[in-house]
Amino acid sequence: MSFNNTFSLSLQKQINQQHIFFDSEINNAFNELNFKTMLHRSGIFKEKGYATNTVLFLIVLLPFLKRKLSDFWNSAYLNNQIDAKKDVYYRFLNHERFNWRKFVYLLALKVINRCDDISLKEKVLIADDTVSPKFGKQIELVSYHYDHKVKRSILGNRCLQLGYHNGMNFFPLDVAFNTSSKRPNNNLRNIDKRTNGWRRRKEALNKKTDILVQMVDRAWKAGIDASFVLFDSWFAHDDVISKIYSTGYNVICRLKRGRVKYQYQGQKYTLKQLWQTVAKKQTAFIYKYQVKGVCLNAVLPKTGDVRILFISDGKKDWQALLCTDIDLEASDILNYYSRRWAIEVFFKDAKQMLYMGKEQSNTFDAAVACYSLVMIRYLLLVYIISKRRLTGPVGPLFREISDNHVLLSVIDQLWSNVKELIIRSSHIFCYKIEPDIILDLIDIVEDNILHQTDFLTAKL
Repeated sequence: MSFNNTFSLSLQKQINQQHIFFDSEINNAFNELNFKTMLHRSGIFKEKGYATNTVLFLIVLLPFLKRKLSDFWNSAYLNNQIDAKKDVYYRFLNHERFNWRKFVYLLALKVINRCDDISLKEKVLIADDTVSPKFGKQIELVSYHYDHKVKRSILGNRCLQLGYHNGMNFFPLDVAFNTSSKRPNNNLRNIDKRTNGWRRRKEALNKKTDILVQMVDRAWKAGIDASFVLFDSWFAHDDVISKIYSTGYNVICRLKRGRVKYQYQGQKYTLKQLWQTVAKKQTAFIYKYQVKGVCLNAVLPKTGDVRILFISDGKKDWQALLCTDIDLEASDILNYYSRRWAIEVFFKDAKQMLYMGKEQSNTFDAAVACYSLVMIRYLLLVYIISKRRLTGPVGPLFREISDNHVLLSVIDQLWSNVKELIIRSSHIFCYKIEPDIILDLIDIVEDNILHQTDFLTAKL
């Protein structure tokens, strides 16, 4: 009997030393984009324990496997990949020294360089913000923000997003959190003031307009080529426009009606006065968009010469767009500004598919890490779309890859159960068979499984 037990234990030890690895497009992208090097350059590494590249890969897979973070230590499939407890993942997400912003930029630049062969005039930066609702008042730096969708203030994190659009795909570049003055939780975690986590906390307490200028400046210094920066009327202040314009980018934005004075032909007008006195009488149809419009060149105190496009439905409703390129035609201004919709699509996909705002932690570092993971997932999807030479939204691709990963997880679990059965029954049915023969048999089966999964991945 002792011989049989020894035989089973020896066989189990040898089988555990070898591990069947199911390849996937996500894993291929990790290797092709050299995630290990980018993580190390961003200070995302550990002196001991599980490699950050492996932990990151598994967390990135969460939405593709339709799993929650808590499933990591309850899932046999994930245990087959890495035998880590929940503290490994929480320490990874709560690490205040990791420079997530640098990592996302390094990844975005690589993906853009591999996907981008577009003329400069097609390249734009897009900025907008969104609110991620939260349900815990003890969450670090959470506050109340007005949500235009529900028409009331809600508790949550306001995230200011900057992205790059090349005419086909949207590439998230940078994100910054903003804490409002409406009942914020300013009880900050006690961490080293020299860390990235502390700098991100201090940034969240700045004005949203200042944060946007800093983000655009970082994009310029990172070498992002773009002809225009697009944003909505919330950021349309003379001071903000002039700072972005001085950075090196042109600006196209929607204007809000207020008391700001625009100088036109020696006279000063508010936007409403300029419309009623001058623009309304000069509108003509812009046939491509089936609206009436007119461009007027005016002057702002800080920005200088600007081009204002007034558009109207032909009745009472009218809007105004500003462009710092005073030679751009009305149809071109509308064409550029319409591309701002790409960031809205990103927000929708990120919330519905990529787990934006789904983190369950009270720390600000985890919020930054989880939002960065959303951008990483989206950039990987864009990279795979470009690699396949496809165009279109990322939603269908996400569903294909998700179904593929779920199927691979089922195959992996079934095969693990079969191997366990072989080990447990070996002392009964196979006690006269050498362990090497059983291992050869397992290798043959695993080779066939891998061949089938390669065929499955190729069909996607």
